[in-house]
Amino acid sequence: MPKVYFSRRSRRAPAHVLDIEIDRRTPQKSWRQLARERGYTYFGRDPHNRGNVYLRCSACANLMYVHTHVLRTAKPECTACWLADMAREAAAAGLEFVERHPTDSHRGIYRAPCGHLLDRQRGFIQRVVLGEVDVRCSECFEGSVAALAHDQGWELVGLSGQGNPEYRKLRHQCGHEQDIAIGNLRTQRFTCNGCGGSWAAEPSFLYLCQFDLPGSQGSFVKLGMSRNPTSRLRYQLGITADIQARILQEISMESGSAALRTEKRLHGVLRAELPHCVVPPSELNWIGVVSEVYRIEALPRIQALLAELSQPHSEN
Repeated sequence: MPKVYFSRRSRRAPAHVLDIEIDRRTPQKSWRQLARERGYTYFGRDPHNRGNVYLRCSACANLMYVHTHVLRTAKPECTACWLADMAREAAAAGLEFVERHPTDSHRGIYRAPCGHLLDRQRGFIQRVVLGEVDVRCSECFEGSVAALAHDQGWELVGLSGQGNPEYRKLRHQCGHEQDIAIGNLRTQRFTCNGCGGSWAAEPSFLYLCQFDLPGSQGSFVKLGMSRNPTSRLRYQLGITADIQARILQEISMESGSAALRTEKRLHGVLRAELPHCVVPPSELNWIGVVSEVYRIEALPRIQALLAELSQPHSEN
């Protein structure tokens, strides 16, 4: 039996020339017809495993082999075309496709411009191409976070113990460890809760404010935290003189960190229970914030949540 040389792309290796034997005897007409319907040309059968047939892809002319059951019941996927598509998508995303993931057919291994290898889902790369998300090298990113922390006297320990991807656990030079938002690390809007004396460690307040806009524009409420709610209301929110604003309630908290954690929890409850009362940023041109403002209908629920805080310093 003659030997046939052809280019075949396996699922785990680049294309290479293989020397194999193929049974080229005339098959049943049904095999040729099935192959043609699936977008292939029937090429031959594996003489060592009669359950496998060789097909030539009509799109790329590469050979592949599949089990006869696959040819009968489904449209075989041309691995060469699949890999070519992966490479084109990677190039459009600014990456280099290295190889298919060894265990997950929906993922690939890519090389970033920095030289590091990335393990990403194909769907994610397609979203990068569409401009919906940005690809980020995890190694380089963690290195930049570590360098940023080091410049401020901190050491990167690892991911946040709370599982929030926007936070990292850092160790201060005094030995104290705490979770810090990456955004705050960049802007240096934080301090060590172990040895620092700033808003994070000092007493603070939860506050509830009401705003009555002129005419028929309606009334709104804001739940927030501040060391000085009165100053926050009068000087920091940027409201105009024709807006009536007043503080409805204040609850003292033992620290700014405690106030912030409690405030975030309460906002989570409100967004889940009263999504229709959340004022979108497009309607907040009258105040210097873009979130945490609710329609007046949310006032009873907010007051009930504040009443549930059993102690002024509660973090429940």
